[in-house]
Amino acid sequence: MNKPLSTRLRLGVATIAIAAGLPAIASAQTAPAASTEQSYAIEEITVTARRRQEAMQEVPLAVTAMGAEELRTQLITDLSQVASQVPSFTFQAQNALESEMFIRGVGSARLNSATADPSIGTFLDEIYIGRRGAATPPIFDLERIEVLRGPQGTIFGKNVVGGAINMISAKPSQEFDAGGSVALGNYSSINAEAFVSVPVNEKIGVRLAVLHEKNDGYAENLVRNEKMEDIDSTAVRGVLAWELTPNLNLTMTADYSKSDSGGSARHAVDDPNVPGFGFITPNLPSQDPRTNFSPYEQYANRETSGVSARMEWELGNMSLIYLAGLRNGEGNVRWTQAGVGSPPSITDSTLTQYEKYTGITQELRLQSDPDKRLRWATGLYYLNEKVKRSSRNTAISFLPGGPGSTRDTLDGDNQYVASSTTNSYGIFGDLEYDLMPNLTLSVGGRYTTDEKELRSRAEILSLGKPGDLFSPAPLKEEYDINPSQDWSEFTPRVGLQWKATDDILVYGSYSTGYKGGGWQGAAPDAIAANKSYDPEHATSWEVGVKADWLNGRLRTNLAAFRTDFEDLQVELLDDVSLTLVVANAADAVIQGLEFEVKARATSWLTLSASGSLIDAEYEEYIDPLRGTDYSGHRIQRTPEYQYSVGADVNLPINDKLNFIAAGNYSYQDMMFWGPESTNREAGYGQMNGRIGVASEDGRWSLTVWGRNMGDTLYRTSVIPFVGDEVSLFGAPKTYGVRLAVRY
Repeated sequence: MNKPLSTRLRLGVATIAIAAGLPAIASAQTAPAASTEQSYAIEEITVTARRRQEAMQEVPLAVTAMGAEELRTQLITDLSQVASQVPSFTFQAQNALESEMFIRGVGSARLNSATADPSIGTFLDEIYIGRRGAATPPIFDLERIEVLRGPQGTIFGKNVVGGAINMISAKPSQEFDAGGSVALGNYSSINAEAFVSVPVNEKIGVRLAVLHEKNDGYAENLVRNEKMEDIDSTAVRGVLAWELTPNLNLTMTADYSKSDSGGSARHAVDDPNVPGFGFITPNLPSQDPRTNFSPYEQYANRETSGVSARMEWELGNMSLIYLAGLRNGEGNVRWTQAGVGSPPSITDSTLTQYEKYTGITQELRLQSDPDKRLRWATGLYYLNEKVKRSSRNTAISFLPGGPGSTRDTLDGDNQYVASSTTNSYGIFGDLEYDLMPNLTLSVGGRYTTDEKELRSRAEILSLGKPGDLFSPAPLKEEYDINPSQDWSEFTPRVGLQWKATDDILVYGSYSTGYKGGGWQGAAPDAIAANKSYDPEHATSWEVGVKADWLNGRLRTNLAAFRTDFEDLQVELLDDVSLTLVVANAADAVIQGLEFEVKARATSWLTLSASGSLIDAEYEEYIDPLRGTDYSGHRIQRTPEYQYSVGADVNLPINDKLNFIAAGNYSYQDMMFWGPESTNREAGYGQMNGRIGVASEDGRWSLTVWGRNMGDTLYRTSVIPFVGDEVSLFGAPKTYGVRLAVRY
C-alpha cells in the first residue's frame, strides 16, 4: 500500500523547508532588544538527557521537558497526563498493570509476559523501572520530567528502542524551603501535596515530600453497586544530599507509594466494522459508557518502593560516578474482559492478575571535564530484574452445547504462573570533539548482552461443567517449562552539531536501538510456550534546529526523523485461541516531523504550541497467525498528526496581587488499535485550564481548574470481541479549586 499523497507531500515539504533554511541560518542575527525585553526572556530548563547537566537548547536531540511548577499547577500525577503535551507521544492503558506508551510509533501494547521489555524506558533518578504498571510511583515533587524521543542505545541507562522518560526528584536546597497545595474537585476528589527542605548543616541537606490523591470514581458496577475508576493513593519520598568532601558528593533517595482502586470499568459498544452483529451491546441494561455489569468484585491495587544512591567523585579533569538502585513493585488487579456477565456476553471471562517486580541497577561511569575540546564518557552497566506474574481466567458461558462444543471452550477456570530472571550487561562509550569552535562531532556505542530465563507453568483448575473436555481458551493443555536464552547487540551512534549563532543550534544524528526477545505470556501448549520471539532493532536518522529569537522571547525547535525497524515486535490478537501473541514483523518504516514553539508575547503572556506529523507503516509484514498481508498498513496506536496549543497569563493587578490563568488544548488524529487497521479511535481533542489569583511574591495562589472541559468521550483501550468493541473510557470532565502556599 502506498503512502497517502497528502502525507508524502507534507513530509517532503517539511523536510525540504528545514534543509533549505540551513544555509541562511549562519547569517541570521537577532537585532538588539530593549532592556524591557530582556526581563522576560523564556526561562531556560537544565536537563540531563545526555547524563550531564546542559541547557535544553544546547542538547542535539529531540527532548521535551516539564519543570516542577508546571507539573504542580497542572496537578500532574501520572504520565498519561504528560503525553498530550509532548510531540509524537500517545498513552493508553489495558489495565493498572499494563500501561501502553508509544513515542514516534514505537511502543508495547501490553506487557503480559514476565519476560517482555517495554519499548519506552522509564527512569527515576537514572534508575530503570522495567514494569511501567506495577513498579512506577506517582508523579510528585519532581524537579522536572524529560521525554527523549527516538532510540537511546548508547549512554542512557538501559538500552531502549523507542524513547525514554526521565523523572528527576527535587533535591534539598541550601536554604530552608517548604510548600504545599490542596485541590478539591468533583467526584469528591482530593489532591494534597507538601514538601519541606532543610539544610542540616553546610554539608548535609534533606528533603521530604508527600502526596495524597483520592476520588470516588466516575464509573460504577451496577450489578454489585460498587464504584470504579476511583483511586486512594499515598506516596512519600525522602532525599539526602551530603558533601562528604569538597570533591565527593553523595545523594540518596528513598520512596514508597500505595494505591487502591475499584478497577477499570469496561463497557461494550457496537463495532462499526460489523454493525449490529455483536451479542453484548444491544442487550446491555444501560448504554451509559460509565457503567459495568460484572458479577465479580474488581480491583486495582499497587505498591511500589525504591532506594537509590549516586556518588560523584571529582578527579581533577575527570569525574567518577557510581550509581546503585533498587526498585520494587507489586500489583493486584481483577477485571472482566467483556465488562458484563454471561448473558449477554457469550462468555464472562474475568482475569485475576498479580505481578511482582524487583530491579537492581549498578552503574560505574567515568567522564571528562565537559568544558574541554575533547569530551568523553565511558562506563559499565548491570541490571538484574526478577518478575513474578500470574493470570487466572475464570469463565462462564451461557451458550448451549455439551462437551466439545464452542460453549465448552469458553467455560472453566485456568491460570498461568510465570517467573523470570533477566541479567543485562552493558559497556558503553561516548566521545565529542570540537572540529571547530562551533562544529562538534560525536560518536558513541554500546554493547549489550541480555540473559533471560523463564519458568512458566499453565494449570487447568476446572474444565467447567461436568463432562467438559476443554479448558477456556487459549490453554489447551497443562505445561511446565524452563527455557533460557541470551541476546547481544552493538548499538552505535554518530552525530554532528553546528552552533550557527549563539542562539541557533543545528544538528544531525544517526542512532540505533535494541529491545530484547522473550516468550509468550499465555500460550496454548508447551510447544508454543517454549518458542521465543526475536529482539527488535531500530535505526534512526534525525535532523533538527533549535533556535531562540528576539532576545530569547521566541523559541522554535524543529526535528525531522526516519526510523527503520527490523523484526519489529507486534502484538496480535489470535482469534482462534483468544489470546495476545507477540510476533516479529519483517520490517517497518516511520518518518515524521515535530515542532515545539514558545513565545513570550508580553511580560505577562506566554504562548506555546507543539505537534507532530508521522507517516508510520509496516513493510513486507505477513501475519504469521492467519497469513494475512499487512504490508502498507499503518502502525497501531500512532495518529498521523497531533498537536497542542496553550497560553499562560501572569498579569499584575497591583503591587501585591497577580491575575493568573492558563489554558491548553490538545488534539490527536484518528489511530488504529491494531495492525489489522480495522478497529480505530476517532480523532478527539481536550481542553484543560485554570484561572485565579496569586501573590506577587509567589507565596500563595488560589485557582479554579478544569480538565477535559468539553467532556470529550474517548477510549484508552479496546478489545474487539465478536461484533463488539469492549472499551475502556478516559476520564470525563473534572473540575475544582486549588490552594497552594510556599514558605
